[in-house]
Amino acid sequence: MEGNEPNTNVNAGANNEPVGTGVQTNQNAGNDTKPVSFDDFLKGEGNQAEFDRRVQKAIDTAKTKWQEKNDAEKSEAEKLAQMNETEKLQYQLKQKEKSIEEIQKKLNARDLKDEAFKIATTQDTAFDPEFLNLFDFESMSAEQLQEKTKLIKSIQDRIVEKAVNEWSKEKPPYNPNPTGNKSAEEAMIDKIMGLK
Repeated sequence: MEGNEPNTNVNAGANNEPVGTGVQTNQNAGNDTKPVSFDDFLKGEGNQAEFDRRVQKAIDTAKTKWQEKNDAEKSEAEKLAQMNETEKLQYQLKQKEKSIEEIQKKLNARDLKDEAFKIATTQDTAFDPEFLNLFDFESMSAEQLQEKTKLIKSIQDRIVEKAVNEWSKEKPPYNPNPTGNKSAEEAMIDKIMGLK
């Protein structure tokens, strides 16, 4: 491997870039270029240590998330074990009520979104439906939806009215003789040209 320059790109894989996907080549005296294998890359100065550090960090993060989830489930089980039958039933009922509330909230949000789309596409109240992406339907009531759609419609109408007014203020095209009366010279030119 005489004459080869080792690739010491320690930043390979930084910023969530996969290691070894960049174009990395070894150059020898004959200017031949060969792709560097992952094993050869790891042999480079500091690359193995950097790779090990990143793998360990990923393992630690996954382990922490798993441990948190496991601890939550364990505390839940311990809490249930300490309850008597009535308390367990009440606890399970509360959990089901929370679940039902979440489902109801999502259904209401979907219904509000459908209603908002109808409002946005109805001829009398129409506005650009892209504005609906600004709404948080899960935390909105029907009254708030009505208020916001009216506000958007009025803003859009003002913008359109302003644009129409600006357009209508444009100067008419240039007319060198606005009265339509032609001088004797212009009449003579028209007669010679055969325009009249």
